[in-house]
Amino acid sequence: MRKPSGVRYGIRRAGGLTALGEYDYDEKGGLAIQLVAIQMRLDVADFLTEDAFAAKIDGLLAQAAERLDPKDHTLVAFPEDVGLMLIAQGLRRELAGVSEVADAIRRVTRRFLVPAAWLKFRHGVSWVPAIFLLRHRTVASAYFRVFSEAARKYRVWIVAGSVPLPPYAVEAGRVLWEEGWLAPEVYNSSFLFGPDGKVVGRQDKVHLIELEREAALDLTPGSVDRLRTFETPFGRIGIAICLDAFEDDVVDALTRQGADILVQPSANPGPWTAEQQTDWLRSSYRRVYLEQRFSYALNPMMHGTLWDIPFYGQSSIVTQEDGTALHGYADLGPMPGFHSVAASDREEEVLVAKV
Repeated sequence: MRKPSGVRYGIRRAGGLTALGEYDYDEKGGLAIQLVAIQMRLDVADFLTEDAFAAKIDGLLAQAAERLDPKDHTLVAFPEDVGLMLIAQGLRRELAGVSEVADAIRRVTRRFLVPAAWLKFRHGVSWVPAIFLLRHRTVASAYFRVFSEAARKYRVWIVAGSVPLPPYAVEAGRVLWEEGWLAPEVYNSSFLFGPDGKVVGRQDKVHLIELEREAALDLTPGSVDRLRTFETPFGRIGIAICLDAFEDDVVDALTRQGADILVQPSANPGPWTAEQQTDWLRSSYRRVYLEQRFSYALNPMMHGTLWDIPFYGQSSIVTQEDGTALHGYADLGPMPGFHSVAASDREEEVLVAKV
């Protein structure tokens, strides 16, 4: 990592505007930026109300803020599925005593049986997408308000993990979820928020895992043709949600569009074994350090249990530079290219890198 060497006045371009601002630069004249990967614990209690979710997100960002320089641009990345359980808002009674995801789905379906059945047959979808379509405003209201306010409060760019939502129109950085969806399809989507709280862009997950396909959530896969990168004052951001960073078609599309920083929000539903750690090297680590496609990668991981489904993984920040091999996955040991790695696969942790 190059160390910053002083402060200069530089040109900042964002949202079509140009302004002078005071920012840190390194000794080679590059703009110094701060990268933050948040390893978050999944606890259903944090999703039962919008206020509880806001407190959770604010608490994690407050931890990061203690280690950040307000003069520098900052990119914060949350894990995949950070908004998944917002569907549980107001359902404390229905979910009490649940021990399996399948049981949770059955209870929620019974709670909304009639309106969900209407959507199911009206649009030809299965039960779980019907529930998400029925409650999309409940999920969207909390997700967009909380992350928009958090981005403004801390003056940071946020890749807000991912959330199951249908597509919406976007106007002047505002997602028009109140006006309804554009199509009766539910995607695993990630949104990028600017420090003004506006939505810069959306990315849908293309390659779904078994848990997201017909047997469970029955989400709609995104399209490689619709993948985009997003311009920021510190370079273009490419988002590849979890499995997408393993897949060449997604990574090739982001590379062609000139992505400088890869963000891989992840939630690994299984034990963090040595074999899994070795396999994970095929994603962000390979794309940045081995293939040199992107300057940096952030891979925030979810951990905890969603009833009978455990999530484990070590978050990381990867660079192209060799540096000194001080960090690595638990069973593999330190490896060059890892700027930062979470100490554990089952504890909350906030990784911060100034690059």
